[in-house]
Order: sequence, then structure tokens, then C-alpha cells
Amino acid sequence: MESTPKSVGTIVGERRRMPRYHLLTRVDILLAGSADVYWGSVCNLSRSGVAVSMRQHLKAHQRVTVRFRLQSPDGREIIEELAAKEIWQCGDNTGLEFDPALTAGSSALQKARYLAAHLVEKESGR
Repeated sequence: MESTPKSVGTIVGERRRMPRYHLLTRVDILLAGSADVYWGSVCNLSRSGVAVSMRQHLKAHQRVTVRFRLQSPDGREIIEELAAKEIWQCGDNTGLEFDPALTAGSSALQKARYLAAHLVEKESGR
């Protein structure tokens, strides 16, 4: 998996704060204040958020919980959930910003240890 080049999927002149990495996994998108659950595929992932491909469209700034379905080294399914909000949509792709981001000292790191470990691995170039 490689870091996504800055020019891919960005607006001209945009500077990303966090590098993006590919992670092929399914996610569930749980809408805040609703029983609705959507599903999608991860396009890319960073410490500040995730881009997903899904057929449903969210309202501007819609608050959601992103449920990641990961696999542990011994093959068990690991489910980790992070709070996020919609920050952009383009066709079937949606950008979700984590609240809080997966940064040092963040409570999100405790909730998403496997996801954070994946990012650490990618950031180290492995």
C-alpha cells in the first residue's frame, strides 16, 4: 500500500495536512440520531479522516460513526468505531473527518488501536 500522491483527488492548490494511505476494507456508516446504517469501502485513510465510496449521500456535516471491520494477525474480525462528520462528497465518494483525529494523546487512539497500528506501519514505510 502506498501513500496517495497529493495531486490525486485534491482541489488545485490544496495542501493535505496528513498523508493518505490505502486500506481495502468494508466500513459501516452509522448515522447519528438514526437507526440507519450504510456500508461502503475505504478509498483512503489518514489520521484526520477517511474517504469512503458508498451509494448513499449524507447531509452536509452529517455526524456519523464509522465502524471499521479489520482482521487481526490470527484471523479474528476486529471491529473499531470512530466518530466523524461529513466534510465533502463527490459522486459516490464521501470524505469523513474523525472527531477527534488519530493523533498523539487522542481518545480516538484508544478506540482504534488496530487502525492506528496500520497507520504507524504505513508511516514507517513498511
